[in-house]
Amino acid sequence: MADIQAIAFDGYGTLFDFMEPDFIVTFAEICALQGLEADAADLWRRFLRASLHFRSENHREPVYRRYDEAWAVQFQRVFKQLKLRGDPEAAADHLREKLASATAFPEVYPVLEALRSRYRLAVLSNSDDDFLTAALRRNNLSFDTVVTSEQAGAIKPDPAIFHHLARRLELGPRRSSTPATPLSRISSARVRPALKSPG
Repeated sequence: MADIQAIAFDGYGTLFDFMEPDFIVTFAEICALQGLEADAADLWRRFLRASLHFRSENHREPVYRRYDEAWAVQFQRVFKQLKLRGDPEAAADHLREKLASATAFPEVYPVLEALRSRYRLAVLSNSDDDFLTAALRRNNLSFDTVVTSEQAGAIKPDPAIFHHLARRLELGPRRSSTPATPLSRISSARVRPALKSPG
């Protein structure tokens, strides 16, 4: 622990109180807004499977897509599966708005305050800049560095996003043997267990 110089936090499910039940509620709202007769939990599960398929299609030569663009594709595929006449872009927009308005866990503030004098603090999130920045501002949260998938062009657990964070923090490129913490001078912190996508 003595060599740790920075602590990086996930976003959603760690800093922000937005977890799987909240995604399902959001999907129920999308169904209500668009007049879709579908089970929100089933829609969410299919959406996650569509995400895995979408992200693996170009695994040999990965092509990064912003979350809002990827979500629209995923919604389009799920709506097609279920024969629903939904609007994929509007669904993706609603999901982005909900993530932008997420509320921080109350214990985040004292934890950050206790750590700030000893470590450089960062956010490392599978997210787009716009909705993560909006959520940070809404909750008056500040960090030394904020790195998103959009900035790095990569999604955790891709090592590229961790190395991007290390460069932003101007830390050495030493690696540890633990895939979840590939840079030994950065500790990955979790205030609470978190859903991985987005994070």
